[in-house]
Amino acid sequence: MNKDQIAVYLSEHPEFFNDYPELLGKIQSIDEKDMPIRKSNTLSLAGRLIKRVHDDKEHLKSKLEWFVEITRANEEIHEHLFEIERLILKSTQLDQMVKQLREAIIERFQIPYVLLFLVDDADHYMEHKLEERFSDKLKGSLKFIDQVTADKWFDGKLKPVLHCEIKNNSEIFGKTWNTKNIQSECIVPIINRGAVCGAIALGATKERHFHDGLRTEYLERMAERLAIAIDNILLVDRLQLEHPDVPEEKRASA
Repeated sequence: MNKDQIAVYLSEHPEFFNDYPELLGKIQSIDEKDMPIRKSNTLSLAGRLIKRVHDDKEHLKSKLEWFVEITRANEEIHEHLFEIERLILKSTQLDQMVKQLREAIIERFQIPYVLLFLVDDADHYMEHKLEERFSDKLKGSLKFIDQVTADKWFDGKLKPVLHCEIKNNSEIFGKTWNTKNIQSECIVPIINRGAVCGAIALGATKERHFHDGLRTEYLERMAERLAIAIDNILLVDRLQLEHPDVPEEKRASA
């Protein structure tokens, strides 16, 4: 390997000095007056190498800091999600679960507006007369829609829908979106037996809080747990209606 090849190699592979820091130290210690090439408007080869190594280190440092921040944020999200899942899965009353879910999302994710929708003509909901029993009790937190509306929202894709900028009206939050200053929204389907049986609607007062490309896995997972929680609650509800004399603790363990 001749001198030119060595120079080209070092120029293209500054990470070489990560393994030989003492060599880099020697290069940095060379006084300019001892250099055979006079100072010009362009950096010397040694200067270019030093600058490249420095830039690469700064780039790696910023990438590492970014990675640490992302990891920390993901850990917080999963911690919040775990607590919400634990909360809703231990609930035995629909009204209690909806209130706790709404409060937990608002507090833990700093999302000011949360609505839960259930499809009122879904067979497993109709038999419990949920709309008749809870629409007034949970007004503002729980609403009922028909299957046509639910299918229209998700267009048969069974995936969250995100609106980054709401300019005219919100189909989800209705006429109140303007007074609440909702600027972006996310609608997460609640899926039961392969069909949409409801949705979680989240409204933010900041544009692009929800936007295309946003990862929604944790929201989808929360919706999955919510579907399980609702089924559990309806099972307990059915047992209460069929066996009113059985103590609640025995029904819960059934």
